[in-house]
Amino acid sequence: MDNFEKDKIKKIRGKKGEDLACRYLKEQGYRILDRNVRYKMGEIDIVTQIDDTICFVEVKARTRTDYGMPRDAVDVRKQHKLIRCAQLYLKLHPGYAQRYSPRMDIVEILYREDGVFARHTPNAFSLT
Repeated sequence: MDNFEKDKIKKIRGKKGEDLACRYLKEQGYRILDRNVRYKMGEIDIVTQIDDTICFVEVKARTRTDYGMPRDAVDVRKQHKLIRCAQLYLKLHPGYAQRYSPRMDIVEILYREDGVFARHTPNAFSLT
């Protein structure tokens, strides 16, 4: 399998993971506000709202845990990118910024032989 095919499979798995994360979050009472918000500095996978909180959700989907759990891939560098994206999102959507408190979450999806494992970590890292 060449790199093009590997990248294609990775994108399909990532899209499927985001779809599963959205379904999971909706089942927990979250309202999906936006998906795949792209800026020059990065991307926000999912923007959700629950109660008085707007959540910027990073989704990490994996098939193996050889290098740790999926959430372990959200290192400090990735966190800084996500924070800058969230801050820009709030600047461009002042109504949300005034109405809701922001939060950074991670949803990890692990594809296993016995099914799919999903875990939501609210407040995974600080927005400041």
